[in-house]
Amino acid sequence: MKKKMRLTATSASILLLLSLATMQLVNLGQANPYIRDWEKAGEIPPPEGTLPPIISIISPQNNTAYASNNVSLNFNVSMPESNSVSLHISELYYVPSWKQGVNNQLVKIDAPQGSIILKDVPEGPRWLEVYAVASAIAYESDHKIEGVHYTTYYVIYKITSSSIVKFTIDNTAPRILSVSVENKTYFTPDLPLNVLVNEPASQVIYSLNGQRNVTAAGNTTIDSLPYGNHNITVYAKDEAGNIGAPEIIYFSVDVSESFPTIIFIAPFASVAFVGVGLLLYFKKRK
Repeated sequence: MKKKMRLTATSASILLLLSLATMQLVNLGQANPYIRDWEKAGEIPPPEGTLPPIISIISPQNNTAYASNNVSLNFNVSMPESNSVSLHISELYYVPSWKQGVNNQLVKIDAPQGSIILKDVPEGPRWLEVYAVASAIAYESDHKIEGVHYTTYYVIYKITSSSIVKFTIDNTAPRILSVSVENKTYFTPDLPLNVLVNEPASQVIYSLNGQRNVTAAGNTTIDSLPYGNHNITVYAKDEAGNIGAPEIIYFSVDVSESFPTIIFIAPFASVAFVGVGLLLYFKKRK
């Protein structure tokens, strides 16, 4: 008997809880009987003086050459803190010049900062532009009820900014066309070094007799070369860091025949000047 009474009491408690829960659901349904929908009705510019997003492109760097077809796009996008309207970054994408005319030219970026590897960028001059869109709800323009759907129409503030970077992909090594030093014997200790390269912005580096590398600032002169055999290795390096095949020239310096002539001429020249001086002196005395 006691067992039946306990079961009856338990059943009554469960029924009471279910009844209360049902009443609560009914009340909630009556308080908010609609499914809320939001739909954009238009766009307007933000209040005057509102600043657009700030886009910082860290790499690729402007007017820089890269020796690889894979380049890293590092960027950061933020909103100025001085704005009176609280805007947030709603859209972010970039436009690569090497995909112009291709469908889906705009490439979406998921985060306002980070790094993206740009793969298979063709060789040559390139540019890339990053766009950022900031927005916020300006006001609700209308409301509409259809069945269980309650739609709110709203107008947003919208402002856009962009930043462009120009760079070059160059993975072709420069080529030396000619070197003024030749494979022969020179009768002077000073040799001009003029190097012609197929790229105008190339850097010329040379090593004399296997010694340390020297960067030539334009046409230069290798002076005070001692008597004997020598060799010079010349490299060309472009702005992207590509180094071309070296040119190695073997030559010799023989200055033994030129110095005695100067030694013998000098005394005669001195005597001649002394003689002229004495002649003038005697003429004055007379």
